[in-house]
Amino acid sequence: MLTDSRFCAEACMRYWEDLAVGETHRYGRYELTGEEIAAFATRFSPPAVAGAGADAAPGYLLCCIGMRLLVDHALADLASLGSPGVDHIDWPNLAYVGDVVSLATDLLSARVLESRPEMGLIKQAMVVENQHGEPVARMWTNALIARREAAS
Repeated sequence: MLTDSRFCAEACMRYWEDLAVGETHRYGRYELTGEEIAAFATRFSPPAVAGAGADAAPGYLLCCIGMRLLVDHALADLASLGSPGVDHIDWPNLAYVGDVVSLATDLLSARVLESRPEMGLIKQAMVVENQHGEPVARMWTNALIARREAAS
């Protein structure tokens, strides 16, 4: 007999066949703090960048937050097999201390891999937006998703 959590994990799982090109989702809310921005900049940004504009969030911190929101809100019920990489990243606007960011995703394409028919490749646009709906980080990503037939 399946436990409730195991049943939900199996019954609620989304596979490649469940995804539709053009579907969009919005995930979470995350408030940027000065302490977090300073800690990230001190540890990971070059000294010249870390000292400039201390109230602006480093771009890669915004990417990390976007990934955290994706993991927390989308990947738990997706038959994800990892990612072969990111095609492009940009930062069209700055994000600052006190901004509240969220993640929007748009599924751009999906295809079955000829060499690995048990999985599909999706490409999606992931946009971290501030509370005004302005993009502060954009990532065009790739993900491998298990096909339902292969999981049976």
